[in-house]
Amino acid sequence: MIEQILWLTPSVFAAVVFLALFQALKHLNKSYAALGALAGFVSWVLGLAIPTTGGGAPVLVYLSDQYMTAATAAQHTAFATAAEVFIAGNNITYASGILAPLGILIISLVMLKGVFPKGLAYLGIVTGALGIVSEALRPLIGPGYFVYGLLLPAWFLVVGWKLYRLARG
Repeated sequence: MIEQILWLTPSVFAAVVFLALFQALKHLNKSYAALGALAGFVSWVLGLAIPTTGGGAPVLVYLSDQYMTAATAAQHTAFATAAEVFIAGNNITYASGILAPLGILIISLVMLKGVFPKGLAYLGIVTGALGIVSEALRPLIGPGYFVYGLLLPAWFLVVGWKLYRLARG
């Protein structure tokens, strides 16, 4: 459950960041700002609606509890199998996983024309492009996914800080 909370709680903040980015960039290109923000927002909201992470989801806690209270070997096997099926299904690529980096890519292209530093826009372009490839090939690249996993929070932190500074200025 701790893993789930640590994984899913930032989704709330990520969704808010995409909404704020739309507000900050809509004067530059309303269509692309809306498209990028919508893709990113929907991805993170889906993450909250269908809470899964690389390690599973709250359903695994339920299956674990059922496994612990199971009385027969057949019940143990059934719950263990259900957990393995869920984990295997969780490791496949979903369209929602590709939406976030697609949103980052589109938003970052719009950022090139505005008040955000060009370096931040380029960081977003790299993060978005690498994220699309990483999400699409996640089962194949294994630990290579780690690079995108580092760039993603870095981009959100810098964007969040810049949005904060823009709001104060």
